[in-house]
Amino acid sequence: VTATLRTWSALKTAVDQTWGGTESATKAEDLRRNIFSHFDGQSPNPKMTLYELEDNLGAYMEEEFGVVLEDESEREVADLIWRMYECCAKGDCAL
Repeated sequence: VTATLRTWSALKTAVDQTWGGTESATKAEDLRRNIFSHFDGQSPNPKMTLYELEDNLGAYMEEEFGVVLEDESEREVADLIWRMYECCAKGDCAL
C-alpha cells in the first residue's frame, strides 16, 4: 500500500508541490494510515468496498489537496490495493 501511494503520480505531485499546504506529507501519511485501518488483514473482508475506496481516494485528494482527478487514477490505485489485499488474504503476497 505504501509503495502504491508513493508512486501514484497525482499524490506524489500534490505532496511535492505542497498543494495541501505545509502539511502535505502528513496528509499523505494520514491517507496511508486510513487505508491500513480498513485493510488491516485481520479479516478476510476489508472494512470497505472497492467502490468506497475509489470514492474515498478521490474525495480525499479533492478535499485535502484541491485536486480533481480527471484521469480516474483513483480507480487504478483502489483496484491495485484491493487486489493486493485479496491475494494476501489468500496467502499469496507475490503481487
